Amino acid sequence: MVVTRKTKSPGVIFIDAEIEAREQIERIKNHWQAFWFELKDFHDSRGWQLLGYTSFKVCIEQELGISEQHAYRLLDAADIREELGTNPGVSIDRASERQLRELKLLEPEQRMEVARQIDFANMSVREVREIVQRAMTSDKPHVAFNSGNSEWYTPPEYIEAARRVMGKIDLDPASSTIANQIIGASLYFTAEDDGLCQSWAGRVFMNPPYAAELIGKFLNKLTKHFADGDVTEAIVLVNNATETSWFQTLLAHASVVCFLRKRVKFIDVEGNSSGAPLQGQAILYLGSNQKLFAEHFHQFGAILYG
Repeated sequence: MVVTRKTKSPGVIFIDAEIEAREQIERIKNHWQAFWFELKDFHDSRGWQLLGYTSFKVCIEQELGISEQHAYRLLDAADIREELGTNPGVSIDRASERQLRELKLLEPEQRMEVARQIDFANMSVREVREIVQRAMTSDKPHVAFNSGNSEWYTPPEYIEAARRVMGKIDLDPASSTIANQIIGASLYFTAEDDGLCQSWAGRVFMNPPYAAELIGKFLNKLTKHFADGDVTEAIVLVNNATETSWFQTLLAHASVVCFLRKRVKFIDVEGNSSGAPLQGQAILYLGSNQKLFAEHFHQFGAILYG
């Protein structure tokens, strides 16, 4: 028996109405994913400049009425959707933005394998997160993943060199009250502030958290703000993990790199110099003052231009 929505008898299940509602929500999902890709194309082609806007942030707020944070979440989802979409064995047609963004924490090779284990149509975001976290703890290359205490501060000689290159430091998005006594940024975000949820602009110095689940997010946010014109210059101190996707992303936006000849002795929360870490470091510059960067950083190591 087929029951239509016109039937108003109590206790009757509206079968055709339920089917129509299901078809409607699927259409909404499809259009929503199409919007991700339209937004990604607009962002990557720098369409906001063609419309006369000074930054992507200003454009999407005025034209679309969505926040910068929301837009970047959608761009992340589109990146993962595009990466996984043509891979056999991965069904992501019904994957949500939040499910896909959980996979952003993984390296590309690992991401593909983990995605095959996920039933996006029937799993919650929490269940996807648990699968991702298990993968991160069970398969950690010693270079690509640097876990542990993220509260290590940059020695002052590197900060002074950065200040001479950029003139001043407008923002340190991964800092603390103690660290900023040396860095002297006009604005800084602590772990409690959650710099990933804030707007970034101006001249940035960053020694990002090295924990695996954070470093990629901080560097992706930096490069997007730089590409969008919000960040005008940036100097970033990271491990020289050249095989990681986050390092390659940062390198693609850098105009010059200093590969340090000695491993940095970071400063702990009590102000003491640490022993040398297990891995070497690199300092990357994003901006147009390459010669000035080379002038002040060649004392620390070899300079390579992008």
